[in-house]
Amino acid sequence: MTREKKVYTLYQLNRSIKNALETKAGESGFWVKAEIAQITRSKTGHVYIDFVEERNGVRKAAIRGTIWSSAMRLISSELGSDTDNIISIGSEIVFLCRVTFHEVFGLSLSISEIDLSFMLGELEKRKKETIDHINKEGIDKLNKAKPLPRVIHKIALIGSPGTSGFRDFAHHVIHNEWKFRFDIEVYSAPVQGLEAASNIIKAIKQADDSTSDAIVLVRGGGSPLDLDCFNDLNLAIAIGNCKTPILTGIGHETDTCVADIVAHKYFKTPTDVGDFVVERAISFASLLIEIATKVGSRSQSIIFREHSLLDKSRLGLREFSTNLLTSKRTVLNQISIDLKRDYSRLLEKKKEAISNFKNTIQLLHPQNTLKRGYSVVKSNGVSISSINDLAVNSKVDVQLSDGQFEATINEIKSDGK
Repeated sequence: MTREKKVYTLYQLNRSIKNALETKAGESGFWVKAEIAQITRSKTGHVYIDFVEERNGVRKAAIRGTIWSSAMRLISSELGSDTDNIISIGSEIVFLCRVTFHEVFGLSLSISEIDLSFMLGELEKRKKETIDHINKEGIDKLNKAKPLPRVIHKIALIGSPGTSGFRDFAHHVIHNEWKFRFDIEVYSAPVQGLEAASNIIKAIKQADDSTSDAIVLVRGGGSPLDLDCFNDLNLAIAIGNCKTPILTGIGHETDTCVADIVAHKYFKTPTDVGDFVVERAISFASLLIEIATKVGSRSQSIIFREHSLLDKSRLGLREFSTNLLTSKRTVLNQISIDLKRDYSRLLEKKKEAISNFKNTIQLLHPQNTLKRGYSVVKSNGVSISSINDLAVNSKVDVQLSDGQFEATINEIKSDGK
């Protein structure tokens, strides 16, 4: 004979499972570590979470969890502003739960507490690993080696417009008391959440393609979980590879982010970055004023010295001219005296020479020659100087000192013949 089958309804089976779990676990709680895969929030404040555990891309386990509204209020008050960062898709959390089974909804975990210290410990662990990597690869020195202009005029501002840190920097720089004008180009990017790091990297690459003097990355502070995106390794590499100097003002009070370590310079707050930018312009303006003052003062000194030199030169030139004229006048006077003396001497010599010439001329005058016994023979009124000019029987006139007579040539004799 066959034994009659024992058949249970589904409700009976699930009820049996529930009773067994409650008997075994009771009200005991368990600390569980799992990754959040999906989140659903109800209008009444309940939060439904799908938890998973994966290894090397393979899902090893999955279960649903619930945070009832009453527990959610306690958890939110404990986590504060980090609540949304912790209870978010992709976060791995450690939580206190109780295993429950519902006849309709099946197995689930009722969550009553979340361990914030575990999250912070994981963040610090990842941060330390990232810092060790960038130090080993020398990424922390790359952007620091980029030259920062003396005046940061054109600024590429990366941040979330409308946030307090973004407004603080922009207001501080734009409305500076020195009335310096800066050219600011905004590259909007979220600075919190799972996609923050990738969006900031994209903004950095866009800003690096511009002709900015510096890139300024700002955020208005927050908890360690809020600032975790600034510890991202890919973001650190992007900052290190950036051709433009990057200044960070994340807004932390005590600790530094990885982004600060690899940046050209980092500051505690966005306002501090603004102070640095403005003070750098003030320093350059002061240098220009100092140079202009020195140039003006030196120019005045040179002009005064040159004026004095010109005045001395004018007086010296006048005195030199006077002395030169006096000296030349004295020389001219002496020359005049010498000329007059030499002229008189020369004139006397010439007079004496003329007198001698006159005496000689008088001595050689024909009349005087005739008086010494000489005569002048003329033919047809022309003096005869050669015997060859005479002919026999020709008539000539012979002039003596006291008269003349006519003679006929009877015979001509030549000397030596």
